[in-house]
Amino acid sequence: MLNQSIKHSVIVAAALMLLSNIAFAQQKACLLEGSFTFGGKTTEIKDCIENNGVSQQQFEQMCSQLVQVTAAFPGGKPGTVTYMPACPAKPQGICDGIFGQPMAGFYYKRDPKTLGDVKQGCIAQGGKWQ
Repeated sequence: MLNQSIKHSVIVAAALMLLSNIAFAQQKACLLEGSFTFGGKTTEIKDCIENNGVSQQQFEQMCSQLVQVTAAFPGGKPGTVTYMPACPAKPQGICDGIFGQPMAGFYYKRDPKTLGDVKQGCIAQGGKWQ
């Protein structure tokens, strides 16, 4: 009876790991949210990165590092990162090939000047702006 119970536990654990891996594999986007103040002006950040081919480890590391950027400013604090299957709809702009990698950056909550700066940075890095 004990052997059967152990086998059942092993099967359940393996099934849970498989389901967890499948669910995590579907999380190919990270939504980055936060704010920082520079020169007396507060800027809200809501950007999303979609993974289109880098390793999951590299993708997660990059998302984690990017969300920490808001903490680099005086009075700043780390933003939040939320993993999801895809970036939210209706971005203001998309940079396909962000950082010269098989990823796309989606931008939301940008004023016209910062959106223009993001577009120029995208193109300068070899990305395609949409």
